[in-house]
Amino acid sequence: MTRRSRPILWSIVWLGVAGVCGTVLTLAGSYLYLNPQIPAAQSYLDLRPEAPMRVFTGDGALMAEFGVRRFVPVPLDGVPEDFVNALLDTEDKRFYDHSGIDYISFANDVLQVLMNPSVRTGASTITMQLARNVSFSLEQTFIRKFKEMLLAIKIEQELTKEQILELYINVMFFGKRAYGAQAAALTYYDRPLSELNLAQLAMLAGIVKRPDSGNPISGPDWALNRRNLVLARMLAQGSIDRPAFETARAAPITARLHHREPDLSAPYAAEWVRSELVARYGPDVYNSGYEVHTTIDARLQANANRALRNGLTGYDRRHGYRGPEGRVEDAADLDALVALAQAPDPTDGGAAPAPIPDAEALRDSGPGGEGAVWARALGDLPVVADLWPAAVVRVDERAFEAVTASGARLTVDWDGITWARAYIDVDRRGVRPRAAADVVAPGDIVRVQALDEGGWRLAQVPDIQGAVVALRPESGAVAALVGGYDFWSKQYDHALRAARQPGSGFKPFVYSAALAEGVTPSSIFLDAPLVFEDRHFEKAYRPRNDSGRYNGPTRLREALYRSINLVTMRVLLEVGVDRVLEHAGRFGFDTEGFPRDTQLAIGGGTMAVTPLDMARGYAVIANGGFAVQPHIVKRVVTRDGALVFEPSYPKVRPPEEAAGDGPPPALDGGLTEGAAAPSESLEPPTLAVAPADPAAPRVIDERNVFILHSMLRDVIQRGTGRRARSLERADIAGKTGTTNEAADTWFNGYNDELVASVWVGFSDYRPVGRREYGSTTPLSVWMEFMGAALEGLPEHDRAPPEGVVSVKIDPATGLAAAPDRADAIFEYFFEEAAPDPVARGRAGPVRDVTPEDIF
Repeated sequence: MTRRSRPILWSIVWLGVAGVCGTVLTLAGSYLYLNPQIPAAQSYLDLRPEAPMRVFTGDGALMAEFGVRRFVPVPLDGVPEDFVNALLDTEDKRFYDHSGIDYISFANDVLQVLMNPSVRTGASTITMQLARNVSFSLEQTFIRKFKEMLLAIKIEQELTKEQILELYINVMFFGKRAYGAQAAALTYYDRPLSELNLAQLAMLAGIVKRPDSGNPISGPDWALNRRNLVLARMLAQGSIDRPAFETARAAPITARLHHREPDLSAPYAAEWVRSELVARYGPDVYNSGYEVHTTIDARLQANANRALRNGLTGYDRRHGYRGPEGRVEDAADLDALVALAQAPDPTDGGAAPAPIPDAEALRDSGPGGEGAVWARALGDLPVVADLWPAAVVRVDERAFEAVTASGARLTVDWDGITWARAYIDVDRRGVRPRAAADVVAPGDIVRVQALDEGGWRLAQVPDIQGAVVALRPESGAVAALVGGYDFWSKQYDHALRAARQPGSGFKPFVYSAALAEGVTPSSIFLDAPLVFEDRHFEKAYRPRNDSGRYNGPTRLREALYRSINLVTMRVLLEVGVDRVLEHAGRFGFDTEGFPRDTQLAIGGGTMAVTPLDMARGYAVIANGGFAVQPHIVKRVVTRDGALVFEPSYPKVRPPEEAAGDGPPPALDGGLTEGAAAPSESLEPPTLAVAPADPAAPRVIDERNVFILHSMLRDVIQRGTGRRARSLERADIAGKTGTTNEAADTWFNGYNDELVASVWVGFSDYRPVGRREYGSTTPLSVWMEFMGAALEGLPEHDRAPPEGVVSVKIDPATGLAAAPDRADAIFEYFFEEAAPDPVARGRAGPVRDVTPEDIF
């Protein structure tokens, strides 16, 4: 060694020593700085991986899932040995030998990161991967890697190898919202882990390397290569033999996406539940794994869905065809469509093709794929309810042929076209079509609907909207709720949020106030014009009846079942606005914004109520006079079944149970004692047994409710709701409602078991048409729903309560009838208000009032 080379050598030595010392000091400093940030490994034994919040009906049907993660835990002894070997042979073959870190691989990682900070490195042990997934981001940095090491050391020191492996198998991400191997098995194969074959287990083991883009759905080619690599490493380690390897490697990809679809379509109800739970617990509830059990009845919900859609599409067809949704305008594309009509149909099996269930798949299935004309024209059009987009390819004299986005072809016969008279306006249609060409042309983008009896019908998405709310009158539990025609196209919930004028549907509450003030069902009011003079108006206000006719002296009962506006106004004037408002508040209405003039009598003016409000009000009539609180959440439990909270609401009790009750409770629903209040923690509280629901308070005299109920029965037996007699039930009652210009139409009805309110109208308050009333579309929807809901259930007659008497009266005078009066009828009265037999033969007083101070 020359004299000149010695200083260079010593410089290299000292630089090496300095580098080692610097590295040691850096590592020591990093340890001292980062170690306090590392949690104790024992805490991960109680780790609660995230899972979606699920919403169920009261009878266990899945309504919805909210959240982005799926988690299904599995104990280590329930994991197939082949899957454990696949993980260890691929990810960490020295798992049982190291103390959490593979130092040789780690040194290589450090060198690569220092030389090129953008490089992505691997070689993490299973323990380090677990540490990263439970605590740190996936960002490739030295600090993250060092923190992984520290936590990996703690994990190895505090947990057994079996605990580490079980935790790893249950928390690793496998793509497609699946966390843990069991969730992955169900997501990709719809079977538990224990039932998968070797090829499928190897596929899952390979996913953890690249879960988002390397799963068999998003990246099938990469996933297949990775699976075969896993199998090769298992063979090399002696975990499988050559025949098993060859068989598994030759197996095709059998993975598909298997998410549990809702058992029932109830998106409006599920959205109500979601908003309540988020308000209580915050957005973390989405991945809490909570199971929310609701009051929804699956059968009734399905009936409500069907009834409303049928009613709205029926209205829409009655008012005419508004034309195609669009056109294929490009000449070349149009020629391609016409040419398609001449080509053999590869999907033709002699019957109309079945609807394709996944709109996302339409672009890629069928002949032509996403480049086909029909796919380009239809691919972005969603399926709305059960109405499918299709492009017309051929028009015959009395039929037309269309193609869906998948390339499936169908034929719409004349019976499915003849309804399509051209829409002119809400009250007028064009002439009936004589040929299919009067309605459609090649290139039209239309909607088609599959018929229950087979075949297809030309359709269109209804412009009209509607809502159905059904609840149990004894408790206020919501049994069914539909807030519009199709949630996925218009998510506005008309059942809960659309405050509209109730029209004549509010009249029963005015009449109930009159009964409370001594008016009887036989009281005579004058049905004649009213004129209101007021200096604030340019001209006098002259309300009228919908029919435009006047009936002269009219009994109160008849005025209700015939829905006579002017009699109801006179009733309001006699009873007084303040008294009616106070009385209506007993039915649960917030009357602060209600009008203080004669519009109150007919549900007009500034009055605005939701279908849920109306159902709540009619529930008081249905249950005999008790106030109940509408609600949808029955209880919330963890995925292990531990009770989180259970709301408590007033419930109508039999007289013998309610006799010893104290003061009536408040109407707002409260939580059971000890239930979780809104907080940052989603840990379930420890609860005692939930107390029984409190007794609902009586708010209306049972005699009043009984007589009002008998009057509302007459609405169906002889009044505006008489079409419902076809249900052949004597225990149903209700009231139609139609506002001025028919912007809102209603039917609210009930029996002792169920209350249902139906609203139909346009979202922008347009009139629905001069021949549309509460007795048309809303009543049709109500009849279809209630007919199915009450099928097979026995009828329950109401007996008059104590203090109600039945007296034979003269229908012309409202007074007690003479013994020889042939047309005498029976009427109910409060015992103290029954007509005096002495007054027989004298004309009863006709109530006519002066509308002073009403405005």
